[in-house]
Amino acid sequence: MLPQLAVSAKILCLLMVVICGAVPSMVRSVRLYSQCSHMYVNVFPNGTVMARSDGNDQPNLTISTRGYSLDLLIHSPVQDMYLCFNRSRLVGRRLTRSQAERQPNCLFKEEFVNGYNRYHLVKNEDRYIGFNRRGAQLRRVKSRYTEKQQMCFYFMKRAHDFDLDRHNTLLAGDLTKWRPPRRFRPMSQNSIKPPCHGVRHHHGRHQRRRNCDGT
Repeated sequence: MLPQLAVSAKILCLLMVVICGAVPSMVRSVRLYSQCSHMYVNVFPNGTVMARSDGNDQPNLTISTRGYSLDLLIHSPVQDMYLCFNRSRLVGRRLTRSQAERQPNCLFKEEFVNGYNRYHLVKNEDRYIGFNRRGAQLRRVKSRYTEKQQMCFYFMKRAHDFDLDRHNTLLAGDLTKWRPPRRFRPMSQNSIKPPCHGVRHHHGRHQRRRNCDGT
């Protein structure tokens, strides 16, 4: 009887955890690289979001899931802001995580298309994050843009170990051609010798060239 009660208590505890939403989430720090502007998405102190950062060695965005669901939260640790849509604009808002999880305009879905990532609102599958060639936001919904313009909704998630050549080779479908870049050691100053052309000596009418070894 006691073992059965112990098992029932464990099941009850698990159910309470799931009902309360106290489940772990997947968190990853990345930099979002815009395919159109060729720059990184950046959040400014006033909440403006643009693709104009030249990128640095540190990741500037944190993408995390909401519990076991596939809903995503995009957070800027530097500004302590969550990315949310305010009508047609993407802005950074200072919210707690619990507040952001309850905001439908702050929850995104991720798609993987042609080797790139796209992000749209959970509540509106036509509202995507996108930036033009100058790094400004695309205000209209995706269906209002041409197929060529929709490339501006494409991003690459770059981590510290990201290799652009390997990524392009994967897209081409031939990983066997990719090789890690070779690292060349600079030659020491002592190993560099000036070129030797010999020395010509004149002895009357006869000329003799002395070699570099003195012979």
